[in-house]
This record gives sequence, structure tokens and C-alpha cells, in this order.
Amino acid sequence: MESPPNILFVLCDQLGARWLPLHGHPIVSTPHLDRFANESTVFQRAITSSPVCTPYRGCLLSGRYPSQTGLLENGHAYPGDLKSIAGHLNERGYSSHYVGKWHLSGPPQKNRWVSPEKRAGFKNFIGWESHHVDHFGGLIWEDDPEHPIEMKGHETDALTDIALAQLSKAAGAPEPFLLMLSYQAPHPPCSPPERYRAPYKRRELLCEPNADASAWFKVDSWNADYDIETFRQLYFGEISQLDVAFGRLLTALNETGLRENTLVIFTSDHGEMAGARGLFGKGVMYEEALHVPLIIRAPGQSSGLRSDFTASTVDLLPTLLDYAGCAPEENAEGISLRPYIKGETSAQDCVAISEYHNFCATMRDWKLFTRGRSLEHAALYNVADDPYEMNNLLDDPSCADLQNHLSRELENWHQRVARNKANVMPAIPESEARWPQANT
Repeated sequence: MESPPNILFVLCDQLGARWLPLHGHPIVSTPHLDRFANESTVFQRAITSSPVCTPYRGCLLSGRYPSQTGLLENGHAYPGDLKSIAGHLNERGYSSHYVGKWHLSGPPQKNRWVSPEKRAGFKNFIGWESHHVDHFGGLIWEDDPEHPIEMKGHETDALTDIALAQLSKAAGAPEPFLLMLSYQAPHPPCSPPERYRAPYKRRELLCEPNADASAWFKVDSWNADYDIETFRQLYFGEISQLDVAFGRLLTALNETGLRENTLVIFTSDHGEMAGARGLFGKGVMYEEALHVPLIIRAPGQSSGLRSDFTASTVDLLPTLLDYAGCAPEENAEGISLRPYIKGETSAQDCVAISEYHNFCATMRDWKLFTRGRSLEHAALYNVADDPYEMNNLLDDPSCADLQNHLSRELENWHQRVARNKANVMPAIPESEARWPQANT
């Protein structure tokens, strides 16, 4: 039997595909990520199953939707009886390692220790529960709750140092490893070192038609109070710093001889509005928040591929189980992406479902989302023709068949997965920014 590969899973926090040159951004610089993409498979339409941290993370680890895991909001705890990807791979003989932000152990949501029974089966764990407001003052814990490790310098660099040490440790062991590295970057409030912010100063950063020049980012608890230009300088700077950190990981795989037998995945939990439509943050179904990068390099892969298959968060657990040689998880919702990583195509259009305070059905370039956690339609967009979602095609007669198809897919999913959860959260406010009017 072929030996299972190592797995390096790099998870960013709040990195939208919209803000990467890989997906067409003209300003942000990510040379290491671009080179990696040129020898990997890029999923051009990767959609988060939930555009917010904790619900996504529960979905990633379990392969099930937030309505099934019960992780519907930030601060919810991963169920102790729900087997995670770590549990599956532990049984396969892997050593499982987790480094970084967790956000799955319940309240309080702060920089604190995560006890072993709340680590979802990861055997080697160096992390913290939730947000570091000061990226230069973060603490991280291993197995001693009384003695945290002070991360030196900026946490992106410090986390990379820790991950490289874990990588070196795992490389010397006889069993394959799963190393999941969870960066907080580029989650606001952003504070990149000046050398990463400087290239974005004195440049025109509002290059999209839906950018709101008057948008202001203000979060008192984060001591953040600045305009959209400043926000983007900081946010883009953290993306560039993250790119350098990722380059260090790739170099280590080459230098340790691990490259040829390691599956490498680079993705994010959700995106960031960054002042589009006057909004910051996530939690909405617009492209800036919903569309995430997903780049996967299979063991031995050296040539770049692009896949237009609509990939979803729920597909990641089946994919990892497939590569690890594990039996499929019968309760997982997604499918293995392995055929598409190898370059296969599908004539069947896949519909990705997303949920948070409303629902969204995405099929390649089309998306239909609802008003609140109901099935009332709010917007229909074709993001190929209208990438900034300026033209709501809801109830346009020329789109009737497409709208009906997405509606049926969403209704079937809702009936099976979310019907009993439909009213557990209030709908978000019906402001013009969040709920566009149809142009028909």
C-alpha cells in the first residue's frame, strides 16, 4: 500500500480572494504565493461555507455545516463527541499538530489557554483561543496553562518560527504528520511592520467601483479609528507579510526533503469587505467575504492548474481523508477534490451552500442569497459579468431558469440540513448596504 503523504494545512484568517493578485488584484504583492500557485491547483471559485470564524472552523474540521455542528456563532465550542479531521488521521497513524489561533473552545473569547479536551483530537497543540488585539504582544500556550509562551516580534513571524520547529520535529518521526497552521493574519486590527505597509502608502488603493471612499473603520475595543485608505494600507501590508512567512514554510519543505511527499493546502476561513459597500469585516454573502483562496499542491506536483469547479469548505475533510487513505466519513457533506486537483473536469455544475445570518447558493459565476435565515430571495448576481455585484438580477425574466435552479438547490439543502435551525438567529438589519434592490 502506498504510504500516506504528510499534510501541511495553512489557514489564514479573513483573507479574501478579492485582495490577491492571483485573483486579479492590481496592487497587492504576494510573490511567494504566486510561485506556489504556478506549481499547484488553484480553485478559482472556492466558497466558504460560513463567512465567520468559529462556524467555518467547525465546518472545516468536521465536514459538516454549522447547522449540523451547532457552531452557528463565534464563541461556540466544538462538540466533544464530533470526530474531527485530527481524530480520523490519528486513527490512520498520523501525528497531528496544531499551531495558532483556535477559536473553538467556547467562552471567553480572548487570548487564553485551550485545555486538551477541547482541542478536537489534536495531539500536539500550541495555540490560543481567540483574538490578539496587539499583534506584537501575543501569548501562546502548549500544555501548561500557567506559563504561556511570549511570542517575540510580530505574531505572524513568531507563529511561523513555531510551525517550522514543529515541522522539523514531525519530519524526524517515522509516521506521517498533519500540521495545521492557523494564522490570525490578516484579521484586523492589522499592525504589519512598517516595511510591509510602506509599499502601499501614497498609492491609490480604492480601485473597485464598489469601494466607499467615506468608509471609516472604528472599533473602540481594538483602539482602531481610521479611514479606508489607512485600513487597506494595514490590511495589504499584513497580506504581504503573510506571503513572506508562507515562503519560509515552502523553503523548509524543500530543505528537509519533505516536498515530494507533502500535500500543501493554502486557504482562508472567509474574506474581508475592506470598505466595499462601506462595510468592514465579514458575515455577509458578498464576494469580498464569501470567495476565499484555495490553492492545493499534491505530492510531487510541479505544474500549475486552474479549476473552475465550485469548491466548498465541506469538501476539505473528504479531500484530506482521501489523500490519507482513510475510509470516507459517512456524515461528511462534501466530496473529495482530488480528481480536480489532478486536472479532471466535471460537466455537472456543483452548488455550494453558505450560511450565517442568511443563506447563499453559489454555482460557478452565479449566486443567490436570501433575506435573513429565511428562503426569501434578496439578490441574484452573475459575478463573471458583474464582479462587484452592482447589478441585482433578482426576478429578471432572462435569469428565471437559473434563479429557479439555485432556489430549488437551496430549498433542498435547507429542508435536509437547516430547517430546524432557521430561526435560531435574528436576521441582520435590512440596510441598503446589505440588501440591494433589484434593478429589474
